[in-house]
Amino acid sequence: MLSTRSLLMGACTVALAGVAVPTLQANVIQTFSVANANVGDGTNLANATIAFDVSSTNNTISVTITNASVMHAANELLRSVSFDVQSSGNTAPSSPGALALSNGQSVTVAAGGAATTTPLSGLSALGSNAWTISPSPSGPGNTNTFLLTSSAPKYLVIGPSPYIDANSSIDGNPSHSVFLGNSPTFTFHMQNLAAADGINNVVVGFGTGSDVVSANLLSTTTVPEASTLALLAVGSSLLLVGRRRPHPA
Repeated sequence: MLSTRSLLMGACTVALAGVAVPTLQANVIQTFSVANANVGDGTNLANATIAFDVSSTNNTISVTITNASVMHAANELLRSVSFDVQSSGNTAPSSPGALALSNGQSVTVAAGGAATTTPLSGLSALGSNAWTISPSPSGPGNTNTFLLTSSAPKYLVIGPSPYIDANSSIDGNPSHSVFLGNSPTFTFHMQNLAAADGINNVVVGFGTGSDVVSANLLSTTTVPEASTLALLAVGSSLLLVGRRRPHPA
């Protein structure tokens, strides 16, 4: 006669086999960095990290922008991110759609460096100064190039406070203020994504001119998506019950 543990182990196998997730799904998060890049007149140093979270389950890419520049001049404001999306399949990812903004704050810097921050309710809060996502000339085969950029000199991504050392291009300057802070995340939908899709050729634009800096890959992290975590949790729970059940005398 089969033991209780054997029956539970068998039930676990059947339960896992019946889950409608035949393959493990994961978000692939790639983080790129710009470190001490000369921008503007060469006396300003730009620093930033750009994190790309690719979800093939949700057909979305989330781009989190962190401006780590601390010299606080207009040359170090971050205005754009250009990048390639390379598919693991034969079809290049489609054009992006439904751009959304989260985690952002509006930052106003008055004369003397006093800052006022206000949480943003979404992309529409930027008004005519909105950011946009659009395809650039396509790369070869299964690769497309995209440009995430601000459409105006306001709401460029600023570095962290305090701003007491900011120059006149930042503090009390109505041409550039208001700024965008607090590591804003831009999310957009895109078809033809696969779990192994990669982000390449990341180029960051700084200032209100034409300065661009190529970013270097800092890290790649794979995070299981909710369906995979649920599948693993079911299996682990059933096996744990089987192990703890005492054997009959």
